[in-house]
Amino acid sequence: MIDLHSHTCFSDGSLSPSELLALAQESNIEQLAITDHDSIDGLQDIDSLTRNLRLRVIAGVEISANWGKQGLHILGLNIDPQHQALQSFLKQQQVSRKTRALQIADKLVQAGVKDASNDIGYLLDCQPMVCRTHIAQLLVEQGYVKNFQEAFKKYLAKGGKAYVADDWFELEDVIAIIKAANGQALLAHPMRYGMGTNKLKSLVEEFKALGGDGLEICYPNINPGHKNLLASWTKAYKLCGSQGSDFHNPDRTWVKLGKFAPLPEDVEPVWTRW
Repeated sequence: MIDLHSHTCFSDGSLSPSELLALAQESNIEQLAITDHDSIDGLQDIDSLTRNLRLRVIAGVEISANWGKQGLHILGLNIDPQHQALQSFLKQQQVSRKTRALQIADKLVQAGVKDASNDIGYLLDCQPMVCRTHIAQLLVEQGYVKNFQEAFKKYLAKGGKAYVADDWFELEDVIAIIKAANGQALLAHPMRYGMGTNKLKSLVEEFKALGGDGLEICYPNINPGHKNLLASWTKAYKLCGSQGSDFHNPDRTWVKLGKFAPLPEDVEPVWTRW
C-alpha cells in the first residue's frame, strides 16, 4: 500500500499532517508521500509525528509550472525539505499565489461578489496558503454558486468572470529545483490537462529531455486505456511510474487514500530509486 500523492491543510487539504497520518495508518498505507501545493511546511514535524506509527512518510511537494500557456503540476518525491534553494523557490511560488488571490478578489467584487476582498483577505491572514479551492468554497458557502464545478466554470476557470492567469515558474526550472533537492520529478495526473494524445506525447518527450524522472500513471478514475498508454510511454522513454490518490478530504468518498489501480508490473516504480 503505497500512496505518493496527498495534501494537508498546509495547501488545499482539510486534514492536519497528524490527522492525515492517522488516517493513512488506519487505511493500512505503508508509504505515504505528503505533496502539498508549492509548500513543504506540512513536513516540519514529520519525524516526531511518525515516531510511533507503522508507516514511512516520503517528503514531497506538488509544484505548479508553466509549459508554454499550459499549466502543469509536477510532483517532487523524496526531496530534501531542508534544501534552502528549494525553500526559497517555494516562497516565491507562495507570493505568486497570494498575488493571484488578491487579483481574484478584485475581479469577484467587480462581478458582484460584494465581500470578496474582505473574505479573501481574512483567508490570507488565517490560512497557510489560499488556493482557488478555498475561494470556490467561499462562493458555495455564500450562495453565489451551487457547487465547486459551478464556482470554477462561472468565476475561477479560464473564461470565468474572476479568472486570473497563473504566473508560475517554467517547467525546466521546476524540474531543476526538484533535482537539486535530490528528488524525483514526476508529471502529476497527465490525463487531467485536457490535451490531445500528440500534444501530451510532446510534453512527455520534453519532460524527459529536461531531466524529468517519470509519470504518475495510477490515480483515481483514470481510464484503463489511458493508464496503459502512459505505461507504454514510461517504457519507451525510460521513465519510472508513480501512483497516488491525490487525497484532499475524507468527505470526498470517491478519492480515498490508497484507492487506485495498481501500477503495471512492467513499469519501474519510482520508489525503487530511493
